[in-house]
Amino acid sequence: MSLIARRLAVLALVAAPLLASACAPQTVIRRSAFIPGVSAPARSGGELEDGQVRLSGHINAIRTNSDVVHLDDLFTLPGDPGAFIPDFQLGASAYFGLGSGFELGGQVGYASLSWSHRNTPGVLSFPSGNQEDLLLGGVGVRYNFPIKHPSLRLGALCELNFVNIPEAIFKLDSATDEYEFQRVDHENFMLPNLALQLGWEQLFEAGGVTPYLLLGVQRSVTNVGFDNQIANLDDNTLEGYWIGYAGLGAELRIQSFVIGASFYVPFQSANRIEFGPAFAINIGGIID
Repeated sequence: MSLIARRLAVLALVAAPLLASACAPQTVIRRSAFIPGVSAPARSGGELEDGQVRLSGHINAIRTNSDVVHLDDLFTLPGDPGAFIPDFQLGASAYFGLGSGFELGGQVGYASLSWSHRNTPGVLSFPSGNQEDLLLGGVGVRYNFPIKHPSLRLGALCELNFVNIPEAIFKLDSATDEYEFQRVDHENFMLPNLALQLGWEQLFEAGGVTPYLLLGVQRSVTNVGFDNQIANLDDNTLEGYWIGYAGLGAELRIQSFVIGASFYVPFQSANRIEFGPAFAINIGGIID
């Protein structure tokens, strides 16, 4: 046997047990939650003046790494979360300039389960007829700080979004060694999204362009997706946690038409829920 062949044989012997364990644990309970992705604020970009109305549509949480598999993700453990995370979300917003630097409005978002992927191997699919989508929405306030510099812009962005999280529950049948669907639980969550935006507005005859930086924090949702305690079958394990993000973007305004894009990176704080870098695109118009 050649040296290369012997090395390949040793590699196969080492890799075999690793690959065999690269699957989800056979816990007695599995839970699959459908959670929203980390999103940039719906009301980013240039400021509104008193009496102006801005209507926008957006594609948010456009994930750049949804097909990336990390080595740690192949070794799921009891107690780890089990979730579906959307690769993108659709939405719309309406904001009104109130004067004195304040803007008030609201936003809605939507994600289909068919646009999502599992956070780790072994997360069971929602059964046919029990698949659900996400609809979230809420109110928002923006405050534009009065800065005397002609181009510098600083704003505080605050959203209070509400969402109903579905979670499918499965129990292992010891006789067939298969998971049986039990039910779909729901829980309402308030998911604040708070950010500071530092921008630089360059005006020209027909409009202007505003590049900006974002630094924020928002609430997300996790669960216990792999549970070895049969006594927990009736328990609800959904819970909220905070996650930070930082990003940059730019908005172009031509007369009443506006288009903007943001790129942002979340700072993870929950085990095995990897949102990853994402984009947001906004298109809308301003009514004077």
